[in-house]
Amino acid sequence: MSRHGPRTLCILITCFLIAASVPPGAAAAGWQAPQENTTSTAGQERLLSVKDALFLAKHLLAQGKLEEAEKIYAALRDSPNEDVHIEAAFQLAHIRLLQRKFRQAISLFNEILNRHPELVRVRLDLARAYFLDKNYVDATFQFELVKGGDLPPEVLANVDKFLDAIRRQKNWTLDFAISPVSDSNINQASGGREECIDTIFGTFCRPLRQKASGVGLTGNAMVNYFWRFHQDWGLRATIGFYGTAYEQEEYDDYSFYFALGPRYLWDSGEVSLQPTFRKRWIGTKRYSEEYGLRFDLRQIFKRLIVSFGGSHSSASYEDPYVRSVLKGPSWSAYLQPRYILTDRTFIQTGLTFLREDTKASAFANDNWRYSLGAYHVFPYGISLFVEGSLTDTRFKASQWYVTHDNRIDVTTRKDKTWQVSSSLSSNIFERFNLTPILQYTYTRRDSNIWTREYERHRVTLLFNYKF
Repeated sequence: MSRHGPRTLCILITCFLIAASVPPGAAAAGWQAPQENTTSTAGQERLLSVKDALFLAKHLLAQGKLEEAEKIYAALRDSPNEDVHIEAAFQLAHIRLLQRKFRQAISLFNEILNRHPELVRVRLDLARAYFLDKNYVDATFQFELVKGGDLPPEVLANVDKFLDAIRRQKNWTLDFAISPVSDSNINQASGGREECIDTIFGTFCRPLRQKASGVGLTGNAMVNYFWRFHQDWGLRATIGFYGTAYEQEEYDDYSFYFALGPRYLWDSGEVSLQPTFRKRWIGTKRYSEEYGLRFDLRQIFKRLIVSFGGSHSSASYEDPYVRSVLKGPSWSAYLQPRYILTDRTFIQTGLTFLREDTKASAFANDNWRYSLGAYHVFPYGISLFVEGSLTDTRFKASQWYVTHDNRIDVTTRKDKTWQVSSSLSSNIFERFNLTPILQYTYTRRDSNIWTREYERHRVTLLFNYKF
């Protein structure tokens, strides 16, 4: 026996029968079974070492004998030798690609990466398998990741060609997710019990909103469709729905979104312009309708991917009082660079500006949001994205408020909102196109008006299904 012991993965009978089908020219090509690893019984059985079995399977594969090579690689997957296991799974995945069994190939590539996420060549083939399966969302993500790997320039050039082909071939995507959610402060209450005013007639107090925590269910669906009038341009349509239902019905929140407009593509990027419509319900009542215009641009500079855009919208509110206070236009702009550090890691920064004009000037405000996030792929198919952000909000006019020491004062409100969020995902259900994601978000708002401060913890277990 060879040095690998009784589990050298010598292929009994099956390997002999397969080997018997190898033409005489195989020996001339360099294949010979070492005498010390070969035994025979009445000319009916041959034992092959792992090395010989791998060589034979490779030769059969080159001969186009997929079924014979598949049997050997399938047996070799049980090897305790990690290198042999990886090689067998890798070759089996390529056989599945040749058989056009793309989902099975994806599972095999993921099996390897779950144990060795640093294998950039395998990640590259995984991206290609997603592409052949027309799963363009995951293909794009994996192709972008491999840009951070140590690959030859000509391979990276082919990656860019694949990314360009995806933009030109992807006509529609449908994402659907549903998840339970736990929220410690649904109504963003400060936590104070009451606010009081001292007067010559005594102290008068009124109760403040108390924190409302709850468990609910969220669901969202998004459909994108691209009508192509030319390989470089067409019309892009987006339809989306988002909803959260809590035990306390008054905090339910639902939104419907629609957008339609032109989209133009070039080799390393794209741009779109879309008129938009959004309708929102809170509790069981209609809350607002919003019309706007959105602009988005995306450009790839090798490892650097930059997204930039802006929007303008105007909302109309169903409640007359809310409409008299909050009605008005809003403008926003964002810049989001993403840099691929390695084939498993990227960092992402963000800068967003939002201006809200309202009828009541005390509620009009400017927001600057700064964010920094990082993504990393770990073994066992686990990925983690962590992001921290700070939103600086400045209101435009002064308003009166009750101080901590029971006085009435006037000030211009200023808020700082800190947020840390994390998303832990797994590809354990990849073969079902289902991705479980555990999300946690901590939010804290500091304000110069104490009743506007709050803390909030939110945990969501998301099940994202991609069609």
